[in-house]
Amino acid sequence: MSKTTLIWFAWIAIAVIAIWLRGQSLTTRPIHADEATGARITAQRLESSDYSFDPTHFHGPWLSLSGSLTAQFNAESSWTQLSLFSLRSGTACAGVLLALTPLLWRRFLGDPAALAAGALLATSPLLVYYSQMYIHETWLALFGMLALPMVHRYSIAPSIRNGLLAGLFIGLMFATKETFAISILAWLPATIASVAALRICSADAHQVRSFSRYRNAFLAMTVTALAVSTILYTDFFRTPSGILDAFKTYFVYETTPGHDKAWNYYAELLLWPKNVLGIWWTEGLVTILLLAGIFLAACSPKTLPAALLISLGALGHCLIYTVISYKNPWLMLLPWSIICLGGSLAFASWRERAPTAKVLLALTLLLTLGFQTKQSLHATGRYAADERNPYSYVPTTKDPRRMLAWIEEIEALPTTPTLAPAAVVGTGYWPLPWYLRSLDPVGYWPAPEESMQLFPLVFAMPGQQTACDQLLETSHTAFPRSLRSNVAVTLYLRNDIWDAWSTTPTK
Repeated sequence: MSKTTLIWFAWIAIAVIAIWLRGQSLTTRPIHADEATGARITAQRLESSDYSFDPTHFHGPWLSLSGSLTAQFNAESSWTQLSLFSLRSGTACAGVLLALTPLLWRRFLGDPAALAAGALLATSPLLVYYSQMYIHETWLALFGMLALPMVHRYSIAPSIRNGLLAGLFIGLMFATKETFAISILAWLPATIASVAALRICSADAHQVRSFSRYRNAFLAMTVTALAVSTILYTDFFRTPSGILDAFKTYFVYETTPGHDKAWNYYAELLLWPKNVLGIWWTEGLVTILLLAGIFLAACSPKTLPAALLISLGALGHCLIYTVISYKNPWLMLLPWSIICLGGSLAFASWRERAPTAKVLLALTLLLTLGFQTKQSLHATGRYAADERNPYSYVPTTKDPRRMLAWIEEIEALPTTPTLAPAAVVGTGYWPLPWYLRSLDPVGYWPAPEESMQLFPLVFAMPGQQTACDQLLETSHTAFPRSLRSNVAVTLYLRNDIWDAWSTTPTK
């Protein structure tokens, strides 16, 4: 069997592992609040074939556009028809493609390094876990990891073609989430350092590109990025103000309170070993490979420009996200993907490595891959919605599904009156609307009203529970439940319906 055949079999194996880890139990985990809000926007696209970007919240248009296409493929055209599989299968596919992006680095780092990067990306617990969620960040990581090798090509061989390709993926990053600007800030000094290293290390004066070539390629990159993002933010020019709102979002965006973290939050999440649920959790072994790769690549003029772009780009992302007080795990998807790519630098110029170094590096990689795979299986398996799972961030509990199943059982009773209308009282109720889609109508109030004494079902959030208790004390029976981690919800069932249910002999 030829070397080329073995290499492609290895890539097939990486793809299979990525699909396996991201595909198992894809719809088992309860929907997250952020997923549910994204699903509502997607449903609005499906039902009205229209989209209007909100600069104050909800990020860019790509997620809802891709989600609506997946839903249409599965013959889903409304809020009530939308399924978790349609939502999550798109981001799961993005996660699989993310693991294959190192193919674009084969020419610069070699096959061993590209394969190592692909394997690290395929098995990373952070990347696997959040590939199973309908959120923007997996797409942002994919487009970022497609843009980075194009930026490298621009830095070593500036041309209109390379500028267009880089601009395409940067434009898609912008259309996915406004935080693409952090990547630009991180990559700019890294690119300058990479170009400087190329000029210093180049023995051939003809390889040093003129400023005009960089300028022309940069203009092509900028125009393409703006064109792509404009098309998507304006919903294919149906809403021209969308592109202005895309820039306006940097001044009016409203973050959700309660997510401020200490500066070392990400290091503790990903690097610091912790024993939780009887399992050791850490992805710190990747950083050992990264440090070894930086040292080895620095000794090789051939790989130094790429090593500088990757390592300084990763460092820039980490520094910026460390300074920003608003933190959550999925913001690290793109930075951590770049770090995984950096971990492969140790395998660049593989033929030049001493036999002992090859053995040590290979063993470290195998240990890392095995350990990561085990953690990924635990993270996405029985502990996927357990708040003790380090990757599970403000998870939805299993109670909403149980409430829905109970409501459906009550509806099935021959003596049960209609369960509509229903009321949700208070704020911070997502993802509850996802589970109440089958009830029609459902109203949402900031505070309880007298008319709710006649409602079959009332759901009260913690801030309005006392008021609802007082209003519904004689008309309803209260059932305390949980909605999200440390967030309760109280279900009030009208007494005549409760009596009908409780006196039914078979349930």
